[in-house]
Amino acid sequence: MEVSEESILFDKTYTCPCCATKFKAKAVRVGRNTLVRLDDDLRPIYKYVDATKYDAIICTKCGYAGLIKNFDAISDRHVRDIREKITAKFKGIDETKTYYTYEEAIERTQLALLSTIIKCAKTSDKAYICLKLAWLTRGMKEALDKESADYKEKHDELDKTEMNYLKNAYDGFSEAYMNEKFPICSMDENTLCIIMAETGRKLGKNHDALRYAETVILSRNATDRMKEMARAIRAKCKEE
Repeated sequence: MEVSEESILFDKTYTCPCCATKFKAKAVRVGRNTLVRLDDDLRPIYKYVDATKYDAIICTKCGYAGLIKNFDAISDRHVRDIREKITAKFKGIDETKTYYTYEEAIERTQLALLSTIIKCAKTSDKAYICLKLAWLTRGMKEALDKESADYKEKHDELDKTEMNYLKNAYDGFSEAYMNEKFPICSMDENTLCIIMAETGRKLGKNHDALRYAETVILSRNATDRMKEMARAIRAKCKEE
């Protein structure tokens, strides 16, 4: 049976921590989206819907945005900053769509990044959103029509954009790895090191990628699956 994206989404109600407005945003129904596999940088691949498209939520009244897991994390001082720097320029957002396109999901996540910067969140929080933007860009790239005349041009442009987001994520996580305590963005050290190893490899930082991969391989707490992923990344680094 064919399952449409709209059929496993629903309108979830949130309360904005900035203006106390109740609003709705699309969310994926629990248990309806099957995880198929993970990319080498732990990007989740689902059977029906790219769930990363629904990670960012936006208040329809004031424009404050954030990822679901830390949407409520904002101080009174930064509420004033959001009102001055976002709400004053916010022109609203259409929440009547039955699902979000990749373009819409990227715009929503970019606004979440802007809000995160304005409220002076941790470096790791900003890096994590950049990683999400890289994953969304990759999903958009994979969804391109390969038969279209401008496929290569669009693919190359999205590939460049993805790499820019990955670089920002890598730089932010590198700083967080040295200065923040685990868990970082709800991730333990082994999980973050897998992401850092694969992202570093893609960016041509093979020496650092090997170091992060070795950290997982030598860890007493890493699962066998994580060690296997780290060994695969190490092998690719050495081949390159």
